[in-house]
Formats: sequence, structure tokens, C-alpha cells
Amino acid sequence: MEAAVEKRQPRETAVERLARKSGEFATAFTRMVMLAMMLTPLLLAAILTVDIPMHAFDWMAGEAVGSRPSNWLTRGGFIMALAPFLVIIFARKYGGDEASRAVTASWGLAAIAVFAELSYLAPSLEDGDLPGVRYTVFFTASAMAAQYMAASIYDVVRGSLRWWRAPLYAALCAYFTYAIIYFPGVYAGSGAPWLNWLIGDFAVKALVALAFLPVYGLLRGSLKPKGGYGGK
Repeated sequence: MEAAVEKRQPRETAVERLARKSGEFATAFTRMVMLAMMLTPLLLAAILTVDIPMHAFDWMAGEAVGSRPSNWLTRGGFIMALAPFLVIIFARKYGGDEASRAVTASWGLAAIAVFAELSYLAPSLEDGDLPGVRYTVFFTASAMAAQYMAASIYDVVRGSLRWWRAPLYAALCAYFTYAIIYFPGVYAGSGAPWLNWLIGDFAVKALVALAFLPVYGLLRGSLKPKGGYGGK
């Protein structure tokens, strides 16, 4: 009987390791840029229309004029509410960590674009043309926090036998995070009924989250997760 011969894998040289790591970095960086280029236009569209009231959901309040969503919901706010859905799709395909990196990169690109535009328009701007500092800070903080929350919650819940749980819970947690940061931050002390608006905003966006589920269900088949997520 011939003695078993142990086969050893050839040891990777330093140059080969460097080449492999460089290739992995280039692939990951390219993917992050691709995802950021998908999310950034949505952020910019939201920022540019953040002061235009949206009346599409006013029917929900009936004759209660003070409770109509157009009192607080703008086109920009609604467009920004679509961003967590895109982040959820990123997280399904590439995982929550990569989706979060795409969020960070997207906001960086959006900030550069906004500052460039403001520099160009500065000579013609007048008082009142731009949102106040308080509004800008809390709108940005709440939107970013909501998107990070969507990526994190989706990663935690994914893998359930009920496919709809991860996207629905992620979206609802994202909208709740947005609401508890945005409304107190922007309206506290102003005399506005911001608590009622907070509840109304969450109700409107919960309906939007439910409407997203059929879209997510249709995309599941074509958005196979990368290795390590078991198709969930």
C-alpha cells in the first residue's frame, strides 16, 4: 500500500497577496460608487424640493385643515422617504454594512453637489431663499439616521420564513427614527402641533411601506444576495 502523500497548497507570496487584496478593494470600491450613484440623485431631488408642500395625502385628514399632511409633508420629504427602500434593496443584495457605506458615500456626494450649487448661486440669493439652519440640521440628521436604521434592521430580521418581515420592519423602524428626530428637532417650542404631525407622518409613511412590499416581492427573485446570506 502506498503511503498517503500530503498535498500542500502553494504558499501565497507577498506580491500575490497584495494583488489579491488590491483587487478585492477595487471591486468593493467600484460597487460602493455604483450604489452611491444610484442613491445620490434621490437625495438631491429631495433636497431641491424640500420647501414645496405635498397635498396628495390631504384627503386622509378630511375637513381637519390643521391635520392635513401638507402642513408638514413636502415633496422633498416624500422623496426622501423613498430612500430607505433603496437602502433595503442594497442591503438585500450586499448586506447591511455595505448598504450603510453606500449611504455615507451618497451623502458625501450630495453635500459636495449642494455646496457647489450654493457657491454658484450665492450672488443672487436673498434672505429666506434657503431653509434655516435648525431645519437643515434636523432634516439631514433624521434622513441619514433613517437610512442607516433601514440597513441595520433589515440585516437583523432577514432570514425569516415570512419574506415580508425584513423589508416592512426595516422601513417602519426607519420612518419611526426619522419622525422622533425630525419633528421635535424642527418644531419643538414653535407652538406647532408637532406631536400630531409626527403621528400623521408615521401613518402616511406606514402606508407607503405597505405599498413597497409588492415591489420588493417582485424584485426578490432577481436580487439574489451575495454569498453568506443564504438567499434570504
